[in-house]
Amino acid sequence: MKKSLFISIAYLLIIGVGIGAIMATGAISAPVIFNSDSIIPELGITKFDMGQIMSAIFSRLNIFLNIIAIIILVYELLNFNLNNKKDYFALFINAINVILIFLFTFYYTGAILAAQAQGAAATATPEFDSLHHQSELVFKTLLIMLSVSFVWNAIKLYQSNKTSTKKSK
Repeated sequence: MKKSLFISIAYLLIIGVGIGAIMATGAISAPVIFNSDSIIPELGITKFDMGQIMSAIFSRLNIFLNIIAIIILVYELLNFNLNNKKDYFALFINAINVILIFLFTFYYTGAILAAQAQGAAATATPEFDSLHHQSELVFKTLLIMLSVSFVWNAIKLYQSNKTSTKKSK
């Protein structure tokens, strides 16, 4: 297997795992945690407590997302600069992905953690609701954009592999 093919497959795998991590936290963990009082009523957990649990999950996810952002940045810049055929679409999509990751991990998570540090009253304000809603939109947009990147890179990989297979025959 060619080195560039292996790197491209590894990159796709990393993007795919990122998509899976976002889906696992946003679509699987969050609904269960935020409805845990209806699952186990005697638990006596408040919405504030549930938010703290989700923040702990997102804080750990953020480390992984930041690593993915760095990998995206390095891979896409090298790919763009080393290839004769420039892929502006991939560069644009992945620049957005990096921005969204850093926006979520450094701005929104930090702001939410700061509000939680002030107590339950600070998380019951319209300002916090707006902040939380914005963070959800960023997270959902990141999921969509990473998926677009995954599909785009998979198509490019398939086409380049198909072309190289024809040349070797």
